[in-house]
Formats: sequence, C-alpha cells, structure tokens
Amino acid sequence: MSDINRTSWDFLADTYWYVTYPDLPALQFSASDNLLNWKVDQTVWHISGYKNGYFWGVSSAIIVDAGESSSGPRASPQQRSMVGTVTANGQVQISFIRGGGLRESIVTGFGHMSKLDQQWVFQMQMATSGGGEETLHWANMLETKRGDPNWNNLPGVNCSVPSMLEGASYPQVG
Repeated sequence: MSDINRTSWDFLADTYWYVTYPDLPALQFSASDNLLNWKVDQTVWHISGYKNGYFWGVSSAIIVDAGESSSGPRASPQQRSMVGTVTANGQVQISFIRGGGLRESIVTGFGHMSKLDQQWVFQMQMATSGGGEETLHWANMLETKRGDPNWNNLPGVNCSVPSMLEGASYPQVG
C-alpha cells in the first residue's frame, strides 16, 4: 500500500453517497421497555470538500419503522453537518453534528474504504442515542450521481437525493 497517501482520496470532493437496499435495516433499542425494534435507515451524504485526509459536507437521514409502507412520503430528513478523516490506508472516522454548538448533538461513525465490485464504498458503523433509545446501523455507502436510477428514487424511501439535501447548511472552510 505504499502508493496510497493523503491525496489518494481526492476523488471524494463533491461526491454523493447513499445506503444500498440490503443495508437499510437498523436496530433500535428502547431502554424504557427493554425492546428491540427494526428500523429502515436511508442516509445520504454530500461530501462537498476534501483536502489532505479531511472531508466535510452534509448528511441527511430518514429513519422509520421497518413495517411502514414505502408508497407515500416518509418522515422528514434529519440533516447534520459532517466532518471526517480518512487515513492513507482507508480508515474512516466521521462526526455528524446537529445544532449550532458542538455539544448539542454529535454522532460518530467509524469504518473504512473498501472495494465492492470494483467500486469504492464507505463501509460504516454508527450508534446514536436520544430520548432513551439507541439506534445502531452499519452499511455500505455507495456513490451515486445525477442520472443514476437511485438518484431520483432512493432505496427504502420515497424521495430523491436533491430532496434529501434540500435546505442543507454546509460547513465552510475559513
């Protein structure tokens, strides 16, 4: 791997990523009643910038009960700013931040870049807590582009990449 360095991931700038159909299931644990519930988690990232092993952009997720019908619109997307690192050997760490201050709400994801059918994927794991519930999810995040079939019809939700990201507030380099 000596030919991989910090610039090996330059292609990440201005890319879009989504959860593929087989990786939509997420598991939610409710501490109040000690129950596990299956969820559907479609997450879209727009990595707006990359430099020197660091990247940033916006994450937008819709998480709903697994039994809900996908025929109509689902819950509103929950958007977060994202800042992350990718090492020369492809290890990834991402912080997903909601709210004006860093202490308001941070979710951290860990994973690595790997090849799946000759395409780079983010293979990620995350856990988020709120309201007495813990949601766990791991997924392969695949790149999508305008013109791809999934661009206008994301798996598991009745919406497009642009509608998931509508109104997003992007981090700016100072």
